[in-house]
Amino acid sequence: MRRGLLRILVLLLASASLGAQRAPIANWSFEQGGDGDEIRGFRSFVPGVAGTGLRFDGQTTTVIRKAARMGRLGPAFWVEAWVAIQEYPWTWCAIANQERGHKAGYFFGIDPEGRFGLHLAVNGRWLESQSDIKLPLYAWNHLAAAFDPATGVKLYWNGKLVGAKAVTGRPTFAPKVDGWVGRNHTPLGLSHEVKIVAPVSFSFNGIIDELRVHDGAATAPDVEAAFARAAPSGSAPLAPPVMPAGPKGPGRFGAYYTRLKYAEEWENPWRVGDAADVVVRFDETPTRLVFWRGTSYIPAWVTDTGIWYTNEFYETQSDPMEISAEPMADKQTRFSSVKILESTDARVVVLWRYTPATVNYEIVHTDPLTGWGDWVEEYFTVYPDGTSVRKIKVWSSSPRVVPGKGPGTNGFRQFHEAIIINPPGTRPEDNIKPDALTLTNMQGASHTYSWATEAPGEKANFDAETMKLLRRISDLVPDTHKWLMQPPGGNILQVNLKATYSPYVVVDPRHVAIDCYAGEIIRERSMFPWWNHWPVSQQIRSNGRWAVAPDRVSHSSLAHIQSWQPFEETDAGITMLMLNGLTDKSGAELVPLARSWLSPPALEVAGGGFRGEGFDAAERAFVVSREGAVTTLPLQITLRASAESPLVNPAVVIRNWGLSPARVEIDGQLVPAGKGLRIGSVHRLEGDDLVVWIRKDATSPLRITVAAAGPNPAR
Repeated sequence: MRRGLLRILVLLLASASLGAQRAPIANWSFEQGGDGDEIRGFRSFVPGVAGTGLRFDGQTTTVIRKAARMGRLGPAFWVEAWVAIQEYPWTWCAIANQERGHKAGYFFGIDPEGRFGLHLAVNGRWLESQSDIKLPLYAWNHLAAAFDPATGVKLYWNGKLVGAKAVTGRPTFAPKVDGWVGRNHTPLGLSHEVKIVAPVSFSFNGIIDELRVHDGAATAPDVEAAFARAAPSGSAPLAPPVMPAGPKGPGRFGAYYTRLKYAEEWENPWRVGDAADVVVRFDETPTRLVFWRGTSYIPAWVTDTGIWYTNEFYETQSDPMEISAEPMADKQTRFSSVKILESTDARVVVLWRYTPATVNYEIVHTDPLTGWGDWVEEYFTVYPDGTSVRKIKVWSSSPRVVPGKGPGTNGFRQFHEAIIINPPGTRPEDNIKPDALTLTNMQGASHTYSWATEAPGEKANFDAETMKLLRRISDLVPDTHKWLMQPPGGNILQVNLKATYSPYVVVDPRHVAIDCYAGEIIRERSMFPWWNHWPVSQQIRSNGRWAVAPDRVSHSSLAHIQSWQPFEETDAGITMLMLNGLTDKSGAELVPLARSWLSPPALEVAGGGFRGEGFDAAERAFVVSREGAVTTLPLQITLRASAESPLVNPAVVIRNWGLSPARVEIDGQLVPAGKGLRIGSVHRLEGDDLVVWIRKDATSPLRITVAAAGPNPAR
């Protein structure tokens, strides 16, 4: 009781002392209507600690007060502000600064790990101080920094001393420089960079309120009284944003154009409409496949727990480039687009087209004769069970032989990387199990790799043909990598996430080489690699920046499938295939699916006017073509399934079927359209195709009869 009364008395005396002091020489209350300053960029007024505060967007928001209105400071001064932090900045970011080239003036701001400090010119030197603590995200923080020429800098958080720097001398101010709030006068390079980056100028991400600059020395009671004057209570004013993947839960199977809305502050600069993104939704699982601007349209599988995963893209590099070219660097999707080609009850086909570019938007391997660089089209053929074929078609002018280097490519080529996207507020360990990867071969043997103590992997022991393909496709030196060699011939890769459904990838088992992403791991931060230069980072030009906190979207990489047998290869480029999706099955349970794709049953067709085209691995479908106007129906199809060539949810595409509705029998039994039988019509310029998808596993021949359910109208 006595302690409480004593504290009240101290605060009253401190308040009286504060009230007796001169008014601040610069004050920002951020009430709607403004403080007479110029405000650039996107902003909004939101509830503050007193009235309203200003929401800075982390990209554009800047408050500018002309130098003539900033007042003149004496040798001693202090600065205070209430702030709520959405994300720690990329490097030191100003709350308030009036400085010139780090040679004169002062800078009051926050560093990339959440510490705050005061920087100023003293005795001809630029001195920096920082707090001993890291500020909490989302909540209100009262920050104060005081300078006294006799004692130096003192830093206060919520009225408590949390840092000091002993220095004596008079500061050199920059009175002719405008005061900036929420943005640096001087652009800075990113902290914790991994690769080449460009200096950036960005704004504070969060809320600032009741910013004041005081002339004269500050005592501890002065600062405590300033804190007690507001001392907000209640819930935090900010929260981690949610990665946008559309409505929760299952929904009608199909692909949808939409605009996936993330945090308002991130959305504002985008110059796109309501059909900017694409979502593929499933009716039996809460998972989805998302093509979103925030990932540069790099497709991501989203689990039931909201974890995002992608199998990467085409990445390359050429001499004399110092950085790689990849769609990850295309932060504004200048060279990246997505289109829905098919969306029926039976299947979805989405086209993603892009060029690998640098963070400076340079195109790689430009042909001097045509002006075309590398371009890529990726087709995602998706079925109702969530199984998808990714077809990667690359056009490239990269030479096959590099002068002085022998056979290979002009720099490396990469088609796969197991990348987990960590939602804001989470670390890699929140999303990835320590036993992170399971590799399975076509005989059902599996091996699980753990990151618990160190990144896994061993020395390569490949046969000559695998080495030859690895060198030709990826241009890698195996001795510099750690390889996943168990089990022999492993070609089914699973990522073990903290979710019911986790990602899998199946590739052709011929000449497979898979390495572990063993570099760029800072184990005191995470057992996994952890970066946040991508995604959701359109304002920075960087292709490498270690994450320091779970404040923003981040990503982690585990392994590369560096080589496997190409689907097609010509002088103009290369095409690669992979089967992928999300599953709740084990690796051994996925073997029949892998066999159904890699070793499909023979196709037999009976019925006048139809021709069997065999199995198209790029579509994961058996193809039948109608050859003329006169046909004999019904169409009889036999799929010669066996244990070695099983059927798992087969699809049949009948080219030029026409517009007639179809009736389907399976092994002599009429099957109505529903979850077990999906029928779709694809309308092309050249004709109308019928797509039939059947939920059926079989290791013995399956007979499918397709007949017209009505007249086949003319087009």
